Amino acid sequence: MKQYNKSAALFFSFLLVFMLFSGKTVHADWFDPLTIHFLDVGQADCILVQAPNGQTMLIDGGDENDADKIITYLKKVGITQLDIVIATHPHHDHIGSLDDVIRAFPVSVLYMPNLPYDTKYYHDLFRVINEKQIPVDRAKAGVRFRMGFSVKVEMLAPKGSYYKHINDYSAVIMIKHAKKKFLLMADAGAEEEKEILSRGGVKADVIKIGHHGANTGTTLDFLKKVKAKTAVISVGRNNPYQFPSREVMYRLNNRKMTIYRTDQLGAIIATSNGKKVMFKTSPIH
Repeated sequence: MKQYNKSAALFFSFLLVFMLFSGKTVHADWFDPLTIHFLDVGQADCILVQAPNGQTMLIDGGDENDADKIITYLKKVGITQLDIVIATHPHHDHIGSLDDVIRAFPVSVLYMPNLPYDTKYYHDLFRVINEKQIPVDRAKAGVRFRMGFSVKVEMLAPKGSYYKHINDYSAVIMIKHAKKKFLLMADAGAEEEKEILSRGGVKADVIKIGHHGANTGTTLDFLKKVKAKTAVISVGRNNPYQFPSREVMYRLNNRKMTIYRTDQLGAIIATSNGKKVMFKTSPIH
């Protein structure tokens, strides 16, 4: 007990010194909620993360005509800047409107995999990156950073430098808030899933299903190792690919998972207090 009191005293002494010299108020953000918004952008992906310390992270930016919807939503929930932006991979349904979105908000850093891609969407994105002089870091396995005291972010993939399918270059992201974990799969397929499993530890409470529920991934072996109770699927209404696939839905239902779909519910908002995760939805307009 004496040792504990001594350690606690040292910690709070350090905290006090930090406050005095920095001129800032230290906020104990571990008591505050983490909010993750899975936006309804049709057959595309866009995820907003609001950390307890006030930092924000945007993961992907929808398809080419989603800019107004994304910008309006971000402003509606009080976003004035984006501390971190991640372009998980360069397909149009993930970066199609990202150029317009990052033009609308100050951005501190942008992560993306090392995959040059000769498309209009890719070139438009880099044009804005260069105009605004946004630092770009490589999205790859092993990248770790914190969003305040209570939120840890780690990229689990990509690890390799070459993949047969572009989707397997996807930045797969694990977000940990106290006891709760969110696994965001972007468009990762079976090859990337095997690579992630080969390095162990992927258990999560919530999984954002890869590739809009396509049968290119979300293997039963992967689901068994992740052990998530809740699945979120970002997918378009009446999409021509008939996603999510029957096979993936069968696996999710077989594991008795709770499933939230943007095509049925609109935007899906997950709120974690570190001990439990609550969900609400924003109606489809």
